[in-house]
Amino acid sequence: MPINKFHEHVKRWISRNYIRLTRYWMGLHRKDRKKIALGSGAIASMLLLSIFIHYHNMAYAVKVDGKIVGIVREKEDFSKLVETMQANLHRTYNKEIVLNQTIVYERTKAKKKELTDSNALKKAVKEMMHFQVRAYGIKANGQVIACLSTKGEAEKVLDEIKKIYTDNSNAVYGQVYFGEKVEIAEVVSEFYDLKTTEEALKLIQQGTDEIRVHEVQSGESFWTIAKKYGLRVEDLEKANPGINPEKLQLKQKINLVVPKPLLTVATVEKVRYEEKIPREIVMENTSALFQGEKKIKIEGKDGKREVIAEIVRHNGIEIERRILEEKMIVQPEKQVVLQGTKKKPLTVATGVLANPTRGKLTSRFGWRWGRKHEGIDIAARIGTPIYAADGGKVIFSGVRSGYGKLVIIDHGNGTQTYYGHNSKNLVAVGDKVYKGQKIAEVGNTGRSTGPHLHFEVRKNGQPVNPLKYVRY
Repeated sequence: MPINKFHEHVKRWISRNYIRLTRYWMGLHRKDRKKIALGSGAIASMLLLSIFIHYHNMAYAVKVDGKIVGIVREKEDFSKLVETMQANLHRTYNKEIVLNQTIVYERTKAKKKELTDSNALKKAVKEMMHFQVRAYGIKANGQVIACLSTKGEAEKVLDEIKKIYTDNSNAVYGQVYFGEKVEIAEVVSEFYDLKTTEEALKLIQQGTDEIRVHEVQSGESFWTIAKKYGLRVEDLEKANPGINPEKLQLKQKINLVVPKPLLTVATVEKVRYEEKIPREIVMENTSALFQGEKKIKIEGKDGKREVIAEIVRHNGIEIERRILEEKMIVQPEKQVVLQGTKKKPLTVATGVLANPTRGKLTSRFGWRWGRKHEGIDIAARIGTPIYAADGGKVIFSGVRSGYGKLVIIDHGNGTQTYYGHNSKNLVAVGDKVYKGQKIAEVGNTGRSTGPHLHFEVRKNGQPVNPLKYVRY
């Protein structure tokens, strides 16, 4: 407690009791006065000490709206702090700072160590005191969604939000409006809720998370779906833990966790674009091909048309498309595809091998360059068809060291044929093939000096001369 306040309390006590003490003193005998003088000195000292102790521990518990925020020695310790913060905010933002809270000071006793230090007091003021300002709120359907310092800033935010969804230079925008009832109104806002234009834009755009359901369409993948809704593929995977992205099914339901903006910008745009008209595919039966085989007879071609359409979007996502006008640019032409009707030959081995491809024999079976050549080489252009030498079952189709792309067919009775250096394999392990079926195309893969087919015949695992079974 400051010493000057202590002096004031002592002076008030003496003033109240001065006349009473004087009369009492004058009525005493001289001898008694001497005794009393000696004793009163000690009493006065004790009295002054007790008064000092009493007032030295005096303090105030500060309550804001009924909640204690701290203990101070003097009321001014708190009130000046609040006034300073108000003044700083006013100076920084040039706004009238409004404080509509009840502050109560309750007398209490507290030792020095029990007083709230200045840093804790500042923190309490920031957390408990609601510094309010007169601001301009953007309202959507009557609810304030963002507060800004000026009406101009609020108007700028609304204009910028509309611009985000009207940036298509190829479109003519007939209407741009908000889906909600939007207004700007003067409000009293918490100071810490005031936003800059950039902060308000971000707040309105991000909004809250909303779960939507998307139905998978033909040709869609997680990547195309994510791109359509402005998401990441990782977001889709997290929202759909039980779905394999590699095996999406038509009409399958996909969960989307997408940001739901606080405002809906509706646009009605008129666009002009060219659209492909897929060629019609006509199937034509032929006995020249085996069942399951197809061959294009007439390629045909896609058409093209010019379209003028009116598109309605909500926050950039298409809601409705109305075709206003169509103009044909290129007429589509039909594609004719032959499909075989001839019954497939049996896939069992005949025991007689046929030539696996057309071409020139360039290397025979046997020793060459210091090592044994376990088959024959038939030179041909890349892409030349390779046929199964006999019926059987594919036991290997892939890449093997030296051979490059390789197909192995097991014909039963211990006979196998190898087809190596292919550019493309057309069969898979487990396929049953018939004699003369196209199984691969000539290539130059693996250890090869030029395009050719390396053809082997093996009996019970041992290479034998293929020229005993085929003619070149």
